Amino acid sequence: MKTFRRAQALVVGLTVALASPALAQDIVSEAKQNIERLGAEKTEWSGPSEGPKIEKGKHIAYVSANEQNDAEREWGRAIVEAGEKAGWKVTVIDGRGSPVSWLSGMNQAISLKVDGIITSADARSLAEAIKQATAQDIPVVGIHAAGTPGPQPDLGLFTNIQQDPKAIGEAQADWVIAHSDGKARVVVTTSGEYAIAMVKATAVKDRLAQCEGCEVLEFSNTPLAEAAQRQPQLVASWVQKYGTPLYITAIADFTLDFQVPALKAGGADPSQVILVGSDGTKSAYGRIRAGNQYQAVTVAEPNAYVGYQAVDEMNRALHKLPPSGTVPLPYLVTASNVDAQGGDKNTYIPDNDFANRYLKLWGVE
Repeated sequence: MKTFRRAQALVVGLTVALASPALAQDIVSEAKQNIERLGAEKTEWSGPSEGPKIEKGKHIAYVSANEQNDAEREWGRAIVEAGEKAGWKVTVIDGRGSPVSWLSGMNQAISLKVDGIITSADARSLAEAIKQATAQDIPVVGIHAAGTPGPQPDLGLFTNIQQDPKAIGEAQADWVIAHSDGKARVVVTTSGEYAIAMVKATAVKDRLAQCEGCEVLEFSNTPLAEAAQRQPQLVASWVQKYGTPLYITAIADFTLDFQVPALKAGGADPSQVILVGSDGTKSAYGRIRAGNQYQAVTVAEPNAYVGYQAVDEMNRALHKLPPSGTVPLPYLVTASNVDAQGGDKNTYIPDNDFANRYLKLWGVE
């Protein structure tokens, strides 16, 4: 019996040993297929096919979390553009990157007696202000204001507009797995004051955990508002502590703006310290296009599309109708497609005629 058990254990051990390389290769193949799909052109229309006509004369406010951030600023520009075409007045208020200023901006918007508020600040930090707005029949639409897209009744948001942050994090992880052939050593970074950031970074970590040959060296949580002060020192310390090759994932390309100069100053090899971003900012496009600026990829957001969707969702809220259910798809930008889908303008613009589709939906000539 003992002999049989030893033989059985040997067979099981051999089976696991033989299966492991195959399993490891499976996840690399799967990751490569995923990133090919995520980098393909987005020409199909996945937005709403019906909705209410828009009423002119409305006044809405956009409370931006931080106008120094490319994405926040571009959302606002698109909201203003779409709003003006619809005959609305749009007031932009800069939240300046801090919860205190976010609250001040929300209170300012409420005091203006606007018809609706769109905000990209984290809704958890604005619970009382949002409650006050909704009590005055001022609907609040979020952009990146919660951890997930869609209606957020517990937070007082009519709906929250964003790509699925879990899908973004998994896209980042898949690129790392594919690029490293399943052998990546990774620092995952996040910013805990934003629910969306934690969902995104946790998805990166969880997906990498499925790759047996990959290792998450550190899960770094630092405030986004302190990126300029903290990221240069942090990135230098990671290279010194963990050595290279090293992958660093970011919840926003904005943080990489402060890592790159520090890496240059420290003489780090761009082929050995590889930055993986998200949002698709102008600086990210520039670094990817250059090919020697550490950042190799970003998961881009269609900023102008998001702005038009925000106006559409606000229009639905003002008509007391449900949200559209639209969730923009992630788009992986690399050196191979950096000039496609608006990339020549250093931004992601889906080639699906979204602006005209929304205007037609609203009955705007």
